[in-house]
Order: sequence, then structure tokens, then C-alpha cells
Amino acid sequence: MGGNYTGSGAPQLLVWAVKDPIGPNLDRIQIVKGWYENGDIKDKVYNAVASGNRLRSDGTVQPINAPIDVKTGRFNTTKGSAELMGLWTDPDYDPNRQAYYYIRVLQLPTARWPLYDELRKGVKFAPDVKRQIVERAWGSPIWHEPS
Repeated sequence: MGGNYTGSGAPQLLVWAVKDPIGPNLDRIQIVKGWYENGDIKDKVYNAVASGNRLRSDGTVQPINAPIDVKTGRFNTTKGSAELMGLWTDPDYDPNRQAYYYIRVLQLPTARWPLYDELRKGVKFAPDVKRQIVERAWGSPIWHEPS
């Protein structure tokens, strides 16, 4: 995790994630790339791996339908993957541009505390209060400094 990229070609990142044993399965692994352009910080999110072979050739991911059970707060246990792994190569690499990369892993949705408060304590929230969340994990960045 982390470090400086010293290669000569487009960076290749081997990504691997394993789910928490008591948590929901994983949805996808993404690479977040950031760089400076005309004095502004830019970023782009690339989908590197997705569960169920949902990663399309254009880099988009077919949405997964794995909602939580709003009557119990339980998360979906049949979709997603317990482990994801893949190799990603930067398709927009510019050796003359300073950049950073980091891995981000998304799991399937879980209940947020407002839903648990409703179910366990009878608390009433407005309909627009979110009742589920997609938790994420990330790794330390890898930096590219032009030579």
C-alpha cells in the first residue's frame, strides 16, 4: 500500500479485496486517479473489478440489485463476492503529468442507524432520511512524479 510509481509505462495495479467475515459481500473495486490540470485538481473513478462479471468493456458496471430488508435490517447474502481480484492498467496515462492513484472497495448495502432506530425503538424519521449505506474501504495512494 502506498509508495511512488517508478515505472516507465502506464501503471498496472494488482488489486485484491476480501470481505469482512461478518459483513456483506463485495460489490466492486475501483481505482481513484487524481491529477493537476490547468491549475485545478481533477479526479476520475475507474471500475477495476466487479462481482458477477458485471464490468462492461467501456468500464461501466451493470448495477446490482441487492437491497437491504427494510423490515429486519438484514443485508443481502446471495449477491456480490466474498473476494475480488484483478489487474488494472491506467488507460489515460500521461508520463508527464503528476498523478496519484488509490484503491477503493465498495461492499453491498447495509442498514444505516436510522433504520435500526426505527426497527428497535420505534423512532420515526422523515421519508427522505436514508436507511441504507454502501460502506467503503480504501488503500494508501501511489504517487507518480514526472521525471
